[in-house]
Amino acid sequence: MAFEDLPDDWAVWNDDGGRAVVVFRPDVFEGEAYDAARLPTIYVSTRAPDVPMRRGGEPSDGWHVACTLEPEVHVRALESSHETRAAAAEAAVEAARRFSRGDVGFDGVYATQPPESYLSRLDELTG
Repeated sequence: MAFEDLPDDWAVWNDDGGRAVVVFRPDVFEGEAYDAARLPTIYVSTRAPDVPMRRGGEPSDGWHVACTLEPEVHVRALESSHETRAAAAEAAVEAARRFSRGDVGFDGVYATQPPESYLSRLDELTG
């Protein structure tokens, strides 16, 4: 399994040998205190974060890691590209570690006014 070294506060939602999805504290985001739509998620896929879905059979330019705080809100500091899936999975685990330690700033993540209460509560869960 590619994600056995994930921090305890991250869970694998999907890993079928292709695209993988890991999420931060799903136990917390299932309740009312945190909006489930704002579940921090790390993706490993053959599609770069800013590229629309490809049609079947189109060539890939490698493997990519992307992190979102909610749909369309990317944490660019945790994005990376790799030649192999194994390297991308390793980078995703390291991104999860950085996130969990609170080593990632969220300044500039939102194009408009950031949801301060959400970011404050997220800070409580990390670091």
